[in-house]
Amino acid sequence: MSLLPKLKAKVVDAGWLRRNVSCRAACPVHTNAQGYIEAIANGDFDLAYELARRPNPFVNICARICGHPCETACRRGQHDLPLSIRALKRAAADFSVGGMQRGGNLKPRKKQGKKVAVIGAGPAGVTAAHDLAVYGYDVTLFEASGQLGGMLYHGVPEYRLPREVLKAEIDGLLAVGVDVRMNTRIGDKIQFSDIRKEYRAVFIAVGAQKGRDLRIGNVNADGVVNGIDFLLNVSLGYKVPMGKRVVVIGGGNVAVDVARTAAREAGILVPDQDKHYEPAIDIARSAMRLGAGEVHMVCLESFEEMPAHDEEIEETLKEGIVLHPSRGPTNVVVKDGKCFGLETVKCLSVFDENRRFSPKFAENSAEVLECDTILLAIGQVPDLSFLDEANQLDKTPGGFVKADGKTMGTNLPGVYVGGDVAFGARTAIEGIADARRAALSIHRFLAGKDFESDSEKPRLIPVPMHRMPDQYDRVPRTEVPTIPIDRRTGVTEVEEGYTRKQAMEEASRCLTCNRYPMVDWSKCVLCGGCVDVCPFGCLKIVPVDRIEEEQKVCELAETRHGMSLTGMADQSSDTGKRWFVMVKDEQKCTRCALCVERCPVGAMWMSKYEEEGYVAI
Repeated sequence: MSLLPKLKAKVVDAGWLRRNVSCRAACPVHTNAQGYIEAIANGDFDLAYELARRPNPFVNICARICGHPCETACRRGQHDLPLSIRALKRAAADFSVGGMQRGGNLKPRKKQGKKVAVIGAGPAGVTAAHDLAVYGYDVTLFEASGQLGGMLYHGVPEYRLPREVLKAEIDGLLAVGVDVRMNTRIGDKIQFSDIRKEYRAVFIAVGAQKGRDLRIGNVNADGVVNGIDFLLNVSLGYKVPMGKRVVVIGGGNVAVDVARTAAREAGILVPDQDKHYEPAIDIARSAMRLGAGEVHMVCLESFEEMPAHDEEIEETLKEGIVLHPSRGPTNVVVKDGKCFGLETVKCLSVFDENRRFSPKFAENSAEVLECDTILLAIGQVPDLSFLDEANQLDKTPGGFVKADGKTMGTNLPGVYVGGDVAFGARTAIEGIADARRAALSIHRFLAGKDFESDSEKPRLIPVPMHRMPDQYDRVPRTEVPTIPIDRRTGVTEVEEGYTRKQAMEEASRCLTCNRYPMVDWSKCVLCGGCVDVCPFGCLKIVPVDRIEEEQKVCELAETRHGMSLTGMADQSSDTGKRWFVMVKDEQKCTRCALCVERCPVGAMWMSKYEEEGYVAI
């Protein structure tokens, strides 16, 4: 028996294949990012757009503001830096023929003769309305305000998401046959009970547009403003009185956007600081857009714990916003009846050992940050006041609607929810994923079918001419071009996007995680040539007793060879003829295919993982 440490091994089954394409697995709607990146690398931007659009009706918007969990998961980041996947999605839209205009060109299916209501026209509501209309239902979309888009319109500044892009995307999606009723607040002229009587199913996506209150001294003083109310007023064009020194409380992207807008107006530039910050960030940006000369952000989290995206923090710091991490607000300092400053103490930790919110503060660490205005951006809660007594939804302790994570159903039959109203602060792509699940569930509910698992079927197909681009493993990440700091005024979009050449170069860095070297063991002669030639040492041929007895690995051994791993090891001891197994460290493999080229007996080939049966709507 080997004295060397055991090696953990996994069987290459359908679940492993799906998980291993990490960018796709991390995306809430499972966008085939690797597929559209490969298309861009080959110069086929039309195919890239089609692949990006299939699971995501808001592809043009997500190409600008997505939280891109795909990039965080990108395996290239374990070698140097991850691919700029979101920016590549924008390149697919920018350089495809008629990209944005093709977003809503799907024809509805046969009419079902059943009515469905959607309440709220944010990304989740519009997605559900679109999908349900394509399924053939008569969909009515109710929106309380005079604008479509929810917080995409009211909360995301125009320099991040141009209004013409937002309008074109939504108009295209609703053109499939959705009856839109603007300025129609449920609970006023139309009651929720009436909606339930008239419509066979209801999808609620009203978001979480009420800002949370902060329980500290003098929080109701003149000069203390709720950040969400502030953003809504700015988006509607109303003037909000601001001082010249603003403090934003919170650690989210909303606050950053507010601060950055102001930095453009003031032309402030500060040296690089460290990273990390979300609602709070957007609010701070907008504050400076209105002429605040100095904007600070205060949050409980350390730099490493802040929830906003690194690139957002970097841009914020370049534009002059001053961050004060690990500080907890305790009191609003008032002078002559108005806000004069914010008292904070040092925060030692935000969460306890079980990751529950339980901040601890240092004694004798109070400081006062002088300011004229304080903007609160510490989270949001939904407004469910439109629900009548006979139609109450079960709620979580935090005030959100309880939903089945698989179907998005609620305690009321035929009523579904998605987005922030159900789960708290969500990214747009997470709300879109909720809406697509809910629309499919409503379709199955009204069609009298049980909820079924998806119909996608993974398969591996040979790739006879696999070749990676020259120097692909050495190409540095191409940063997304942005306009210079001194030109960041008004509502000019900051991010300019890649050129075609830049996009193709960045896409060439992809490690094509959906491709794998495969082995035909009936041909393999265990020469070890593949092991020797691998530049990253990711292949090993080891005795079977080195493999840890994981259940599926053991089942595979039993199926193929009629004995367990232990039996193989015992047989090796008895006969002197050893059983061997080839293992590959998937995290190291860069798909160079040198192992395939080196094999002297043609026992190795490259294969490509694809999904069959995916139906886009």
